Amino acid sequence: MPARMPCTAIGIDERLAPHGLRRAQYRHAVQAKNLPRAEGARVAAQRIDRDLTARMPQHPESAIGNLADLEAGQIALSRFIAQRPDGLHVQPARLESASDFADFVNRVFDTGLYFRGLDYANFIALLYGSAATGAQGSPDEVLLAADITFFRPERQALYKEILIDGDEAAYLFEPLYPEAAEGGLTTEARVRLDIDEFIASAWTQGVRFGIDVAAVRTGFEVDKAERRVIARTLPFVPGKDAEVCELAPGLHRNNAPRRLLGDRVDLRQFETRYPQVAAGLRLVRKNPRTPGVDGYSLGGQTLPAPIPKDFDLAILAGPGTRINREDGAEYLLATVCGFLSIDRQSNQFSVTDKIVSHEGVSVRTTGDLLLTGEEYEQHGEIQEKRVVQCRSITAYADVYGRIISTGGLVRLKRNLVGGSASNEDGDIIVDGMASGATLTARGGCINVKRADNCVIVARQVVVGQATNCDIVAEELTIEVAEACALAAQRTDLGSSRARRELDTVLLVLLPDLSAYDARLNTLRGKRMATEKAISAHRARMDVLRSDREVANYLALAQRLRNHAATLSADQQVGWRRLSARVAPTLRSLSQLSDLVKELAAESDTFGNQIDAVLAAREETCSKVNCELLRVEGETRVSALLPRPADLPLHALPVKELKVRLRRTDAASRLLFAGHAGQFSWSYRSPPA
Repeated sequence: MPARMPCTAIGIDERLAPHGLRRAQYRHAVQAKNLPRAEGARVAAQRIDRDLTARMPQHPESAIGNLADLEAGQIALSRFIAQRPDGLHVQPARLESASDFADFVNRVFDTGLYFRGLDYANFIALLYGSAATGAQGSPDEVLLAADITFFRPERQALYKEILIDGDEAAYLFEPLYPEAAEGGLTTEARVRLDIDEFIASAWTQGVRFGIDVAAVRTGFEVDKAERRVIARTLPFVPGKDAEVCELAPGLHRNNAPRRLLGDRVDLRQFETRYPQVAAGLRLVRKNPRTPGVDGYSLGGQTLPAPIPKDFDLAILAGPGTRINREDGAEYLLATVCGFLSIDRQSNQFSVTDKIVSHEGVSVRTTGDLLLTGEEYEQHGEIQEKRVVQCRSITAYADVYGRIISTGGLVRLKRNLVGGSASNEDGDIIVDGMASGATLTARGGCINVKRADNCVIVARQVVVGQATNCDIVAEELTIEVAEACALAAQRTDLGSSRARRELDTVLLVLLPDLSAYDARLNTLRGKRMATEKAISAHRARMDVLRSDREVANYLALAQRLRNHAATLSADQQVGWRRLSARVAPTLRSLSQLSDLVKELAAESDTFGNQIDAVLAAREETCSKVNCELLRVEGETRVSALLPRPADLPLHALPVKELKVRLRRTDAASRLLFAGHAGQFSWSYRSPPA
């Protein structure tokens, strides 16, 4: 049954008095009917309601007054509100601040007044902006309400407390009836609630936004108590982040399997196409961000929409690109012709003359790679069993596969794990750690910070810390060697240690001097033959000079050249006769003298060559030395004598190399064995 409010006689008189109805009229209306008491009360109530409807003025008394004669309880309109015949209008252009209208509304409700005939949509739009209601435009005048009138205390008491639960506000609607008079008849005359009064009551309870006017009006008509949601917050509408729109086709790699002859395909290799672009090509366009729409809580507080993410297109412009602004949009252009690469982490575009990859090398992405470029950068992992054949390569991530370089520089910024790296004509640098790997650079240098269980073969090897490694080099520099097998001509070892009963073995590779010795023997034999020829020619010359006429001629010719003697006319005749007789002998002496000079020069050349070979031999021997600063564990140092029948160590398979480095036989000569101290040894060249 609907709840009823008892109505005392005093209450009815107070209700009827303003409208000219007397209690006697009510009683007469009841007694005039020969009806049961309850039925008479119902009929009387209906008559009273009709009387009230007929006798109540069309509109409640206005509470708007003038400043000059403002009465108690009245309110003066603000400068931005104009009173027209059809109601109160707000002029937004005259609002000096965003809080002017809210201050006026607070003043109305705090004074005990309310807006009659309130246009709630315009009311909310004026308070919080057109975005809160979806209204469009900004008119010169906005209809607010029909009037401002008094909110009587007896009417305020009709409105219950609103239950606010999170983002919703609920109200318990139920039919209301006036209280019955003492000793009198009850009536079923229903008390009607008003939407404008409800809005005023809700405002004072903190619900200042989101009232569903239609739901409230429907709630007024319920026949039994029912709780309904009458207001909700307006959630914010998120905006849209700025984004990149690709314009140029073919910006990404083609990962189709590589085609071979005969319509076959190689599933291990892809058609890895590193796109090339021309200068001036538009690569991408920036679509700007779209701002969101703020929401509002029940209390009228702003629920700001998160600011959409934005970015500066310039951060995507790498080498070979630039930003261009045309037609109000931003574009990323290529400034040079070359290979296009896109960094998957930073999304940076770059156009360079080298190949740059960010996706790594795997069976899923690229397969095995055969690259023809002069320089290659790999920022992703090179996975196990994948092969990269190139020239110069810089790997910024871990390498688990194989790198085969034909020259240039192989640089691994991270680690080489279980794979291999080789360079036919260049160096290899590993900034991280090499573990279980094979590194080969027979014509270059290998530099590794740390190596574990590796096989390293190169002309020069530099290792920070080596553990259980097999290393062959001409020049070897290691800070700490632990349980390693080493072979080199020149070794600088900072510390030598054993590990798990496995000692460190060092083989000093003695040079093969047979080539030098053979060259020396050849040169010395040629020089000896030349000296013999010179001696024979000089003996022949001595025989020719020993002839009496030749000796006299040579002696007199010497005196004449020195102006020690002069010849008379008769003597000159004899001199000419003597010259004619010894002329053949003199020619032979001249020829022999020239030949001796040539042979002497040739002998000197052989001597210089012998000296050069001896110097080279001595230099080769001087490079063979071993410096071991600290022996901190079982260490064995031996000299390995070269044998022409043996394969060079760098040519041995890995398994045979490991065995050969630790084997002791007739080809090795022990130089040091111990577990503490230091060792220094230099090779002295044998006599040549």
